[in-house]
Amino acid sequence: MTRVVLGRIPVNGPVPADFRLVSDASRSGLERNQVRVQTRLLGLNAGLRARLGTGHSTTLGPAIGIGDTPQSDGIGLVVESRHADFSSGDLVVGLLPWATSSIVEGREMRRIHAAPDPLRQLTILGHVGLTAYAGLVTVGNLQPGETVWISAAAGGVGTCAVQIADRLGAKVIASAAGQERIQFLRRDLGIEHVIDRRLDLASQLQEVAPEGVDLYFDSVGGDHLSVALNAMRERGRVVLVGQAGSNPHGPVLSDTSLLIRKRIRMLGFSVTDHGEARPQLESLVRRTEGERPMMGVASVRQGITSIPEAFCELLAGRLLGRVVVDLAGVTAGRQAHSTGVTASATSHHQA
Repeated sequence: MTRVVLGRIPVNGPVPADFRLVSDASRSGLERNQVRVQTRLLGLNAGLRARLGTGHSTTLGPAIGIGDTPQSDGIGLVVESRHADFSSGDLVVGLLPWATSSIVEGREMRRIHAAPDPLRQLTILGHVGLTAYAGLVTVGNLQPGETVWISAAAGGVGTCAVQIADRLGAKVIASAAGQERIQFLRRDLGIEHVIDRRLDLASQLQEVAPEGVDLYFDSVGGDHLSVALNAMRERGRVVLVGQAGSNPHGPVLSDTSLLIRKRIRMLGFSVTDHGEARPQLESLVRRTEGERPMMGVASVRQGITSIPEAFCELLAGRLLGRVVVDLAGVTAGRQAHSTGVTASATSHHQA
């Protein structure tokens, strides 16, 4: 077994050299209710950086110190089982270590069917899709006809959120950096109102939403959050999803009476609290199949050795969609854009 461990504490944000590969020759036995899983795909999560060498745990897992192996949601093949619900040969999805194989608790896994497009289980039907749905619907109470601004819209959660909001009948405003991402959102995902985060956000937002914003889906923080609060309509809502901005901890409001005057609600949430929303997400994906199927958008890298660089590319915001690492060659030969992005609309029944 080969695994990736944290080799040193990141100083100014993680770099590939902060990680190292370790090979373990021993093969320990399974305890009751455990399964041995061969990792096929891993979907990397930007939120992981908050636990790398910081000593801080989050709702997604414990702090990660030197020598520890990070985990991400992934797809694996069961090769041995002591859990009644799983047998050798089953495909499962759940939280998996950055390793070629591992022993995990069966209760943390969910069986899935073999699919021509397994990437959908890590994108629109996976952790990022559920984050988008729960943030918009369960927490944000998005209604048809409302105006929603979605930041970091070309990322893993963002590409899911813009599609979900659009299918729910909202007016969607997406923000992203650079023409490649902007054109992808317009051309491939069909989003009409896309603004460039590198330009003046307030003036662009005023142009596309002069009536104001009902819901802001915030994955950035900092200047984006400040602009959104000033653009809010009365009784607007802000859902706090992440902090990917260059200065997410900078000042947001100098006068908090704005929240009182406009009756604005700001709500933080963790997707781990909203597993019950999965059936609703899957139902929505199914309902759209006959019209405009939702896409699972992923930038795919190959092999376990690519994990450190892929993770750092994710944090730098250089890739489109979910960043997925293929450890078993299951995506080989799939049609992809020249950017290395796979955008798939395979039906839910096959996913």
